[in-house]
Amino acid sequence: MFEVLQTECKGIRTDRGPKFIGTEYCQNIVNYNFDNIIGLSRISAPNVEYDAGGTDGIDGLFQFRYIDSSGNLQKENIIVKGGDVIKDGVDSINIATTIYSGLTAGNKCSFAVLNDKLFISNGVNNVLVYNGTVVTEMGAPLATNNLVAGVLTGDYFYAITYVIDGVESVTSCISNTVSPSSNRIDLTLPIGPTGTTERDIYRTEAGGTQLKFLHKVNDNTTTTYQDNTADGSLGNDIPATNAPAPKPKFITVKDERLIGIGNARRPNYLYRSETEIESLFATIGVTDVSGQGNDNTGLTGMAEDYNQIVVFSEKRIYLVDVSGEAATVKQTTSNVGCLDGHTIAKVPQNVDFRGGLMFVSDQYDIRVFNGEIAVNLATSFDNLATQNFSAALNKDQLKNSLENIELEGAFFDYKYHLIVGALIYVYDIRIQGWTTYRIRTASYTPTYRKFGILGEKFFIGQNTTAIVEEMYKNEQYRGENFDSHFETGEILVNDTYKYFNDLIIYYGNSGDVTVSITITPESNSDLAQNVNFSIEADAFNPTYYNSTYYETATNVDDYKVAHINKYAKWIRLRMFSSNRFNFRGYKLIGQQLTNKER
Repeated sequence: MFEVLQTECKGIRTDRGPKFIGTEYCQNIVNYNFDNIIGLSRISAPNVEYDAGGTDGIDGLFQFRYIDSSGNLQKENIIVKGGDVIKDGVDSINIATTIYSGLTAGNKCSFAVLNDKLFISNGVNNVLVYNGTVVTEMGAPLATNNLVAGVLTGDYFYAITYVIDGVESVTSCISNTVSPSSNRIDLTLPIGPTGTTERDIYRTEAGGTQLKFLHKVNDNTTTTYQDNTADGSLGNDIPATNAPAPKPKFITVKDERLIGIGNARRPNYLYRSETEIESLFATIGVTDVSGQGNDNTGLTGMAEDYNQIVVFSEKRIYLVDVSGEAATVKQTTSNVGCLDGHTIAKVPQNVDFRGGLMFVSDQYDIRVFNGEIAVNLATSFDNLATQNFSAALNKDQLKNSLENIELEGAFFDYKYHLIVGALIYVYDIRIQGWTTYRIRTASYTPTYRKFGILGEKFFIGQNTTAIVEEMYKNEQYRGENFDSHFETGEILVNDTYKYFNDLIIYYGNSGDVTVSITITPESNSDLAQNVNFSIEADAFNPTYYNSTYYETATNVDDYKVAHINKYAKWIRLRMFSSNRFNFRGYKLIGQQLTNKER
């Protein structure tokens, strides 16, 4: 007589042949989580929170928190889709409002907050700045209709240039548009970098697009100007752009400075503003990060870890200290780069998991970059290591799925989530195991593009339509059931025949469920046996209680017995359900046989 009991699952293992996979691992897990650590809980489906229709996917999700002019904390959920920036699209109280139009659709956005202003960057357009009221481009004036009687009527926008060492730097950034009617316009002027001796203001004529000289500011301290100049009194056209503002793909804030990387014009450079200066400049505060040794590849992503900025190139990882007068760069010994900076997520430490920055590397695997927290930071950064946690996924299988496809990563509720086309790979740091989400029904097969943590909630934006959903919400997806399944490895593998008597399935009572179990002896599908059974909500009946079988972890769990009655050298199990089924483990009972008994 033999028994095989398994009540703990540790995720997907396809890196070796199934005959060598331990009983705690599965070959495939789809639409299950490890939320209860012991066993598997079927995921809850996303719930549609915003649906603008069309074919434009979601390019950005961010919660902007700022202190308004009255000293109150404000929270606005920002959605970027189809070139539009929308606030409160997933807010059940407020109405979704478009606050800006004109971004190039199809470019993922990065967000940063400095001085209660939101900076939005996508690597293609000028960086946007939103102060809770209006949107301008980084480094341009903010225009406000004064409502005091004046000579201005029509639509106007502005630009400002910076004179440094006698050269007028033209960045191409423009202000918001205002539409006075016999009024004046108030301007809030940005400060230039150190060395700026003069700033020149330019404005369009009413309804025009050509910027013309308006006013000279002979200092780098004045922050306001009131415009009441008639169109006919404007001067020469603004000079041609000679110092285009950086358009970083990724932007963040560190030490009260804006930090940007991924500018197409100089892809291996990091751009850094001066303290409290709300602009990046083409030639000031620029550091060549990857132009060292044999790297010299473009920068692909960045994140803050400990007290420094970790910058990833296509081939290497660097530490950049931006706190001093000049940024300092250190190349680490980690001999990999980052495939896509949108996969980088900061992951906390948990028991045996050291935490760090999780990302997809240029080797097409998932890694975590970390240091030793308990020691001096200098020592820590001298001993940074890159650990590979993709061993649980077959490298060739993963590489094939990651090549030539847009990726997106985020960490939420103990789990690193990675969007790969129609799939979401999920790594649970508590058990260090992988699962896969494939959410689809008879009517819907969504593909996803962008994650966003808005407050305490986790959202996901779709790829081919302007839909944003909150993750982990519903039993069904859009009112329909969706499939889930998992497969064990091959159990009791050896050359000795066995008689498999019974399979006991332990599950959590969570509602009416129909489960299909495929029992396959010796990997021979011709001998496969299907067992179907239904579980009713709160179905425990003490009349049928058998202490031999009852191995569940809590008093809300129960079990079912399936009779196998087959001879085989080993066996494999596949469990399938189209609605909720919380699996808590299984027990196999059988007899060891000799050749004579066969």
